[in-house]
Amino acid sequence: MAWIKRNLYFVIGSVIALALMGVGGYYLYTQIADESSVSDQIKAQYAELDRLVGQNPHPGNDTINNIQAAKDQAAALRAYVKKVQPYFQPIPPVPESETTNRISDREFASSLRITISQLQHLATNQSVQLPPDYYFTFEAQRKIMNFDAASIGQLAQHLGEIKTICELLFDAKVNSLDSIRREIVSPNDDSPPDYLTQKTVSTPLADLTPYEITFRCFSSELAIVLANFASSTNAFLVKTINVEPSGVGTMADEQGGSAFANQPIPPSRMPVPYNPYRGGYPGMRRGDVPPPAAMMPAPVAPVSHSGPQVILNEHPLRVTLTLQVVKIKPLAAK
Repeated sequence: MAWIKRNLYFVIGSVIALALMGVGGYYLYTQIADESSVSDQIKAQYAELDRLVGQNPHPGNDTINNIQAAKDQAAALRAYVKKVQPYFQPIPPVPESETTNRISDREFASSLRITISQLQHLATNQSVQLPPDYYFTFEAQRKIMNFDAASIGQLAQHLGEIKTICELLFDAKVNSLDSIRREIVSPNDDSPPDYLTQKTVSTPLADLTPYEITFRCFSSELAIVLANFASSTNAFLVKTINVEPSGVGTMADEQGGSAFANQPIPPSRMPVPYNPYRGGYPGMRRGDVPPPAAMMPAPVAPVSHSGPQVILNEHPLRVTLTLQVVKIKPLAAK
């Protein structure tokens, strides 16, 4: 203790120096740890840079910024979608409501009967034949009054789409409508001939709902049908078209379709060749003057039948058309 008293200032200085060394060591340790963390971050950034440089397409450089170019192209695409959106007008459901989930059973049942009656009268006015008492794929909903609440909105949407499709077909004055098929959306859809196995395909831009239509017409009416789908303000995407004869023929077509098909060809008189080395013509003596060669008569034209001549006799066609109704989704604000 006496030594400490004699060297009190030295002891106090030593304690302070030791404490400062401990603080300095702790500070050095934390700085080394921070440096190690920063070094790991730098290595991760270099690794990410190497990964981006190896990407295809390349992110760019000081001259070309591919990332910004991709953003510009995305903006241009969104502007184009917004520009053409008026040509992809949605088909309103039947009955139309601001929220299809609020459609009541009574409203849908009443609208279904009215719409089917309208389509049947329109087909009659346009001379389009329908299957007997055809209900346009809603045979399962014909006699029920309580509909599935989860699917009544989809049923209303399909009713509106089928109404629009039929109006385009009837406007072309096809000979007959054989059938329409749609996707199954309700537990009550239990009439197999009316439905497809395909379902609505959803993409980031639109929903694509499939339909199959079978009808009979001539080639001119088929051209009008396709033109109606192409020029409609509603978006229809024709996927496949299958055209085959409808099986209706005429006796004239079975016999060849031509007034001259069964006309006999008159026999022709061919001249006998002259052979000077064997006495000329048969039955002549050497030195006789040969008679003039017999000329082949011109063919006699067959007598035309009375009445107009058939130039083109077209058979009706049976057309199976598969299409998709394109329903554009609202663009998200960015």
